[in-house]
Amino acid sequence: MTAKPFKVIIAGGSIAGLSLALMLEKNGIDFVVLEAYPSIAPQAGASIGVLPNGLRILDQLGCCDEVVAMAEYPVEKVIFRNSAGQPFWSLEDFGRDMVDRHGYPVVFLDRRMLIQILYDKIEDKSKVLTSERVVAIENALPHVTVTTQMGNSYTGDIVVGADGIHSTVRKQMWQEAQRTDPTWIDPSERNAPPATYACIFGISRGVPGIEKGTLNSVLNEHTSYFIPSGPGDRTYWFLVRNLGKTMHGSDIPRFTKQEEEAMVKEHWDDYVTPTVRFSELYKNKISSVYTSLPEYVYKKWYFQRIMTIGDASHKFEPITGQGGNNAIETAASLTNYLISTLNSNTLQLLSTEQISSVFEKVQKQRHGRVWDLVKASHTRQRLECMETPALKFVAKYVLPLIPKQALKDKWIKTYCPAISLSMLPQPSRPMQIPYHDELFRAPVSRGWPGLMVYAAYISLAWLAFQLLFVAMEGNGTRDLIRDVIVRRVMTEKEVPLRQNYTGWQGIDRILRVLAAMFFSTVTSSSPQQIVQIFYFLSVVLPLVTIFTVEGFRPKNKWTLLAVPSLWATLCQLRGIGFIAPLYFLTGAFVSRSIEYYSPPFTALPVATAKAILPAAIFGFIIPSMLLFFPYNDADIHQVVIAFWQPAPVLVPILTGVFSYLIQSQIGNSNNDGSKQMKEETDLSHLKTVYKATGIISACFHIFTAVGCMVSNDISLTNVLLRKDSFAPISNLGDGVFVFFQNDCLMTAVAVFLCCMVAIRDLYRVGLSNVTLLGGMGAVVAGFGFVGPGATAAAVWYWREHLLGGKDARR
Repeated sequence: MTAKPFKVIIAGGSIAGLSLALMLEKNGIDFVVLEAYPSIAPQAGASIGVLPNGLRILDQLGCCDEVVAMAEYPVEKVIFRNSAGQPFWSLEDFGRDMVDRHGYPVVFLDRRMLIQILYDKIEDKSKVLTSERVVAIENALPHVTVTTQMGNSYTGDIVVGADGIHSTVRKQMWQEAQRTDPTWIDPSERNAPPATYACIFGISRGVPGIEKGTLNSVLNEHTSYFIPSGPGDRTYWFLVRNLGKTMHGSDIPRFTKQEEEAMVKEHWDDYVTPTVRFSELYKNKISSVYTSLPEYVYKKWYFQRIMTIGDASHKFEPITGQGGNNAIETAASLTNYLISTLNSNTLQLLSTEQISSVFEKVQKQRHGRVWDLVKASHTRQRLECMETPALKFVAKYVLPLIPKQALKDKWIKTYCPAISLSMLPQPSRPMQIPYHDELFRAPVSRGWPGLMVYAAYISLAWLAFQLLFVAMEGNGTRDLIRDVIVRRVMTEKEVPLRQNYTGWQGIDRILRVLAAMFFSTVTSSSPQQIVQIFYFLSVVLPLVTIFTVEGFRPKNKWTLLAVPSLWATLCQLRGIGFIAPLYFLTGAFVSRSIEYYSPPFTALPVATAKAILPAAIFGFIIPSMLLFFPYNDADIHQVVIAFWQPAPVLVPILTGVFSYLIQSQIGNSNNDGSKQMKEETDLSHLKTVYKATGIISACFHIFTAVGCMVSNDISLTNVLLRKDSFAPISNLGDGVFVFFQNDCLMTAVAVFLCCMVAIRDLYRVGLSNVTLLGGMGAVVAGFGFVGPGATAAAVWYWREHLLGGKDARR
């Protein structure tokens, strides 16, 4: 690649420094790395965990396979242990889940091993200099000059400090700012970084009893152990203790070997597993370091042509392993903005203002994310040290009960926002959950419009209540129903009202009311009433299947959406026009988080997906057809009507039954068949459900619309809309007609709003490029051409397609 007329001086041959150097080299940017140590990869006694967000960038740099191979044993299992070393909570499939969801494993290796891999990948090693400790930096605009302890000077366009928490570059940057702009740096930051914990970390060899591919966390009061296995016969370990109080700046202690040995002696007999004590780790160590653990994110990472990255700008506790990985992320962010700016200014050198703009963009992009992760590390460390009685209770009694899915949601928040190099191709790795920079846009929360959505649904439910129940009282329908119940005769047809259906008085009382209402409609001589009820049932069909799908969706477990039979029962008793807004309100609340839309957790079991359409046919479609069969016996017709009432409730129940039968069949199939079943996904079956129910609903809509247009007796407006719902009615049939018209209308409005929310949500989480305005146009057209039921099915078909995973990516 042709070199660009720009030079970067990197202070520190750390993971951050060498990652940045390799990124610059791959983009043809000149650089020099000044490393203070006499060798580029000294054994400093430290290990490092490389996580998916770090490995993803290393993959772009051509280092990922070497890192995984060097580590040998990716983490396959995570075990949390008590003070006796006994396990009380574990993630047995941690490794498989991590790779399946995020494309990369979690691996541990010596820090020097990773540094060596990065160094080996740099082609021009003459640009990596050792024994060159930076001591002074001078901004001699438009360049910057660095002087080392050896007396050598280096001139470049910018200086990047990757020289750790005690960064010389940061100190020099502050001095430069103090001379030029004293307000730039907050003076309190000199002593701002706090340290609450100290840690002895080490590397041991030949320790029996530590299972390979296992990460152990041992929880104690005010101390904890973090023990991942390493390559070969290596075991890495961290003994963390509370300092007793939070210290700052120069008060943060530095420990001697004697203090380390005293600390070791105090914990010599601690159990880390039921068969391994800490003494066995320490006796077999090849290196160890005792150090305090400051944790902080600085307010300013740059000044003019100087910038800090890695620990020099954001320092983590080691428990989550994010320090080195976020150092790589920040190096990638700097490379992205620098290359973008250089490419747009090919004919001139970058001014100090342009460089400051690059640095500002980097800090703006990274500051919030690293602060969140630093706080998360601190929170986890406090929990594992059981710092308070409340945390002790949570650690001992609540943590074992937390669903593993909750922890996997945390992974999404941790890994998916990670950035990558925008100018280098991303190697193809199968993964279920896209990273944010693979989406159309970075996901955002609903914000204040979410509150407006809730308010809209509540207002809609209130309006539905007025049009359905208040209007029934006002127009006289309720009185006519009471009259039928009292007289036990349906007045218009002088048909006796059947009194017994199930033998349970309370249920039979409800069924008598519903039978009276439906009988007056399905046997009406008015074609408008017959067309309306046909149309209404066709709208409800896709909604019943949607309720069922969401009820069985694993992501909705432990929410109110997980009880579709309850919602269906409420719809039958109180009207779907009133209940649907409340259901969609619940759905909007449950789906409010960004993590809700992650594909692995939205998928249904294949057996369940297969069962929904047969359940809809036998539970709803066939019973609905039987309503309109020309019965000679009115008593039998009332029985059919009564036993149609639980039809929407039967669909999720039958789905559960059919799912069990299908799953049993899968279990009894031969090996080849089982393999084929495992390779199936829910997506194709759910799409079939949406297509089938949507087509049925669309056909009824088109039939109704065309029939009304060619008929002289039926008006589409009169079928679907009521001008005055409170006007007195003359008979029960007309009153029920008004009720069903309003019920259908309010259902349609709720569906419209639900479709808008779904379209907006898919846009805001980056899975779709369809704007709210464009989506509104499509939904309005859908309502006009195929009706609300078919439109809802189409939106859910599209939604399911995007939630399928890889289709969400560009």
